[in-house]
Amino acid sequence: MLVWGRIGLTAVALLLQIFVFIVILLWGSEATPWVSAASLLLSLGVLVFILTSKMQIDYKLAWTIPILVTPLFTGAFYLLFGSRTGTRRQVMRSAVIQQTARTDQLSAPGVLRVRAGRQDQDLQELKTAGSDLLPVLSVAADAARQIQYLESTGPFVAYRDTETTYYPLGEDAFVAMLEAIEDAKHWVGLEYFIVSDGKMWRQLFEVLARKAAEGVHIWFMYDDLGSIWNLPPRFNRDLTKAGIRVKPVNKLGPGLTLRHNNRDHRKLLVVDGLVGFTGGINIADEYINQIERFGHWKDTAIRLRGPGAWGMATLFFSMWKLVTNEPVDLASLCPPEEDVSALPWGKGLVVNYDDSPFDDHSIGWDAYRNMMTRAHERVDVMTPYLVPTSEMTNVLTSLAQSGLQIRIITPGIPDKRFVYAVTRSNYRALVEAGVEVYEYTPGFMHAKQMIVDNEVAIIGTINFDFRSFYLHQENAVWMYRTPAITAMTTDFEQTLAKSRRITLAEVRSAPWWRRALWTLLRTFSPLM
Repeated sequence: MLVWGRIGLTAVALLLQIFVFIVILLWGSEATPWVSAASLLLSLGVLVFILTSKMQIDYKLAWTIPILVTPLFTGAFYLLFGSRTGTRRQVMRSAVIQQTARTDQLSAPGVLRVRAGRQDQDLQELKTAGSDLLPVLSVAADAARQIQYLESTGPFVAYRDTETTYYPLGEDAFVAMLEAIEDAKHWVGLEYFIVSDGKMWRQLFEVLARKAAEGVHIWFMYDDLGSIWNLPPRFNRDLTKAGIRVKPVNKLGPGLTLRHNNRDHRKLLVVDGLVGFTGGINIADEYINQIERFGHWKDTAIRLRGPGAWGMATLFFSMWKLVTNEPVDLASLCPPEEDVSALPWGKGLVVNYDDSPFDDHSIGWDAYRNMMTRAHERVDVMTPYLVPTSEMTNVLTSLAQSGLQIRIITPGIPDKRFVYAVTRSNYRALVEAGVEVYEYTPGFMHAKQMIVDNEVAIIGTINFDFRSFYLHQENAVWMYRTPAITAMTTDFEQTLAKSRRITLAEVRSAPWWRRALWTLLRTFSPLM
């Protein structure tokens, strides 16, 4: 009842403010021509700003049409809801935190500086020059370029000697997550988009409360809007009483604010800086198939053990500092080198990275694009939402037309019918170009991952849609030649066998009214 009361109060307050805003504009326009002229001039200024800005072309179009149709209101509405980069305060605080996050990552054992074509014997040369005391590994030029991109756009570095374990189902990952928390000795950090009352949460809370009683420090973040519908009763109070520090991200309030458009979609569990999990799963029973909402729930996750887990830790505490404005002594939380060395050594390289709406570029999309454009044979994608921009569609279709095999698996049973219609509206252009699109017949596909040539992969929280690429806070793991990639490829083939391929005849047989609706949905999909 308290949740519904809060949602209702917030909804009423927002609607009332919008109503008053519209009434003032209408009344003012009738009372004096200056108000109408000022509103039209504002919309004209906003339109010029949109058309000359660096923002994505589809987002420009989605706002340009409403401004031209209803110039009296839409310019002001853009100022309230149109910004993709958060508030000025958020942007400034994020920039400060990012400046220190790279140093935090470099402080961990196992950090690896990668340069294309460099040989191990060049290490002595670099040490002598004093410019870089980190280990050097020679890797394929394509992979080195991708690492170089991630390092140049944020506080992200490559880690070696990290054990990677892939989980093809949420229930498998949850068992490993509980085991990792049971083994915690110093601290645990959790960050999730959705926390819902049920068996999964009760099992997790029981372990967390017990570890907190043993003296383990625990931090917990959750997205307020993402969790508001089914958050366990007295959630914050119960966690605080158990000795767990808890903080909602982008807290929902009754005021008109840009924060409602930017959600924390990240999913992280980090233990002692030695073990880290990420992927598609949230804390709700459907993610471990304890309940059935949309058929079988297909989700995946990755576990990092070793140096790479510290990369997840720095992502987590960067967000904690951003949300709470509290200092965190990461040096005291970094695991000692002997603890890292005692873990099994893994093969390959991993890079933890995140993407936020606090800048004017999309690391999430760029990382996907860099992988695809460097592929030699095949690109395999799992995504719950296939809502590409025109640029993304052009990349996919041109690569498919050049002979690259691109296979994409989407849900067979949707969780959001409106977004599902938008997803299907994109099938025709892709299928006609040779992209293989499949729907997961047993139920809902929620995994977010890409595999290229069974050599490079990304797994995390980033959907193939505008909101993930430009509006939400996201995170993922980029991997190069790790055992987990082989497991991901095997799982993809097994999942493909349970999926139905969308045929060219099927996409061309849609009635005219449905194609017209699809065109309309695609036009305004960046605003959804």
